[in-house]
Amino acid sequence: MNGGEPVFALLEHGRARRASDLHVEPGQGAAYRIYTRVERIAEIRPAGADVEAFLDATIDRISRARLEKLGLADAVYADERVGAVRIHASRGKAGARLAIRLLARAIPELEELRLPPVVESFTTLRSGLVLVAGPVGAGKSTTIASLLDRINATSAKHILSFENPVEYHFRWARSIVTQYEVGRDVASFAEGVHGALRADPDVIFIGELRESDAVAAALRAAESGHLVFAALHNPSETPHAINRIIGLFASEEQESVRHRLADALRAVVGLRLVPLRDGSGLRAAAEITIANEAVRRLIRDGAIHQMRMTIASSRREGMQTLESHLSELVAYGDIDVAAARAASLYPEEIREFAAAMPRRR
Repeated sequence: MNGGEPVFALLEHGRARRASDLHVEPGQGAAYRIYTRVERIAEIRPAGADVEAFLDATIDRISRARLEKLGLADAVYADERVGAVRIHASRGKAGARLAIRLLARAIPELEELRLPPVVESFTTLRSGLVLVAGPVGAGKSTTIASLLDRINATSAKHILSFENPVEYHFRWARSIVTQYEVGRDVASFAEGVHGALRADPDVIFIGELRESDAVAAALRAAESGHLVFAALHNPSETPHAINRIIGLFASEEQESVRHRLADALRAVVGLRLVPLRDGSGLRAAAEITIANEAVRRLIRDGAIHQMRMTIASSRREGMQTLESHLSELVAYGDIDVAAARAASLYPEEIREFAAAMPRRR
């Protein structure tokens, strides 16, 4: 076998196994992540030359140069055989190591994600900031892609995205979509967003808020009348997300940032993927926070620790804690209580109901 064939074969087999990730390290072996489990693969053990050939076939010269210089590189590749994959390559003792995410072959319809109905309403917002938070692999990029795809299909807008790397490629529908890869097309998330404000955008997607400059750019865009969706690598709970955003700034800036965030924020969606009870896949559990006046006041006052109480008491407005949604999924029989508690920072709040509740969605 040549041309990286062992790695391509593993990806093809991973699709059949419904794996979400493939890990390869020469000298060690290969493994899939299937739902939440890591499963070693005994049949195929790619050598360093196989990994190098795979990278030659899948990543561009800029990413290859970054790997040689910095020891890390990210890229997205797609073909008919393996579909779309996100490749993270890093330098190892026996050659390059791979962590490959197997992306969906197409952008899922919003209904397929089975999120609470209020999430769809975020596609009709005219301006403001919508945060989608959660740990790695929680479905943040897929959720935002589905939201943008709904806007693309239903509204005449100009959508701009800034990602590293670009995971889902959009075709123009009712909207026009311009996609930028950070590190190749623009130097940083912040510089990309600042430039975008001169490009007649309506909707902006920021693939990751990890530095204060990116947050400041997102707030500026939201304040100037644009709808901004942004992903945040963080625990799923809203208070953690808000504190993470504010904590990126120096202490003397934080009061101003709290006020700006309170004014710009429209909603926070916190995501976790939980194994289904029958072992057939994963189910999204979501914490939903709508930035009503009570939430805005807590952010301005720095009383973030009180926010969970406000979320829990505002279900009529579409809000819910992660724990309430996990409890519902246990009651529906979708997930078991042990999986629900493992996904929560507050496992004592996960309840087992004696009778099934009416299913909201």
